[in-house]
This record gives sequence, structure tokens and C-alpha cells, in this order.
Amino acid sequence: MRRPVVAVVAVVFAAVMAFSLAGCGGGDEGGEEAAVQEEVVEGVVAPTDAESEADVLSPLPEQEFEPFPTDETVIPSAVLDRLETKQPMILFFYDSTQRASDDQREEIDSVISDYRGLIDLVAFDVGKYVKTSEDGKIEVLPGLSDDDTADKAAKLIGSDYLAVDYTPYIVFVDTQAHITFRMRGYNDAVAIEREVLRATQ
Repeated sequence: MRRPVVAVVAVVFAAVMAFSLAGCGGGDEGGEEAAVQEEVVEGVVAPTDAESEADVLSPLPEQEFEPFPTDETVIPSAVLDRLETKQPMILFFYDSTQRASDDQREEIDSVISDYRGLIDLVAFDVGKYVKTSEDGKIEVLPGLSDDDTADKAAKLIGSDYLAVDYTPYIVFVDTQAHITFRMRGYNDAVAIEREVLRATQ
């Protein structure tokens, strides 16, 4: 009678072990899959109030790698000369009556001093050529044909060319006379330096 009992016990034990091993294997795979899914979910972070506010204050303009306009009737000579010699530029459009423009100029100056000779700063106080609303939107003033620089700058920032609709506004131009990046609103020195490096490579 002992042999059948032993055999039954052995069969039951083997079945239990097989079930346990199969269960453990499935558990490990499920655990890994769950961990990966959880990591992906954690990677999607809802924007904080501060981030949402930053997006509103300095929304990123549409970025297109494109040649800078070369129309001599529109481009001020300070810009055209640099385009012809393939000198990288930071074009800075600002309104001297705005605090944000002053703060932005400080950030630009803190960067460009380390890259002098590699990239030039060409700045236009478009407050002389446009009227700026409280939220920074700009509108070109009429009757600027008497001042050649003002007339060209006003046309350049218009919708037919650079479409600058806010101040401060930065355009980066590389060694091939292409626009590599645009910045709308206030941006810090870290972001500016990143684009300086891109334009001068």
C-alpha cells in the first residue's frame, strides 16, 4: 500500500511545482510589463502653473530653417552686409520703452561677450517704427518712407518677411545666411547661448 501512496504524493508534488513555476514565470513577465507602463505614465507630466504662464509669456514661434530675406529694398544695410559676408547674427527687435526688452538685452549681452567676433548683434529699436500694445503686440506705424532705415526695418518685421509680432524678438542667422531659430518674448542666457552655438557651428 505504501507504493501507491508515494506515487500519488509524487504526482501531486510534481503538479504543484509545475504550477508554481509557471505562475512565477508569468508573474515576472507581468511585473516587468507593469513597471514599463508605469514609467511611461510617469513620464507624462502635466504642466505646472509656472510652465503654463511661461508658455503664455514667451510662446515659441514656428521654427523654419530658411534663407534670410535678401531683398535690398527691405533689408537694412547693417543686415545685408553681414548676409553677404556670411557673418552669423543675432537680430534683436525691441522696444526701449519696455522693461522686458531691457531685461532681454542684458541676457544677450551676457552671452555675446564670450562669442565676440563669431557672431554679431544687430539691434533695432522698433519702438520708433511701431506702436506696441500692453501685451507686447506690435503694429507698424504708417508714414516711415522719409527714413530709409526706419522704412526698411518696418517692412522687414512685417508679415511679408519676418512677421515679428511681439517685442522683444530674436532671430538667429547662421554662416549660410539661414534663419536657425526665433525667440519671442523674454529668454534667458542659457537658451540664447544654445542658439548662438548652433548658428556659429
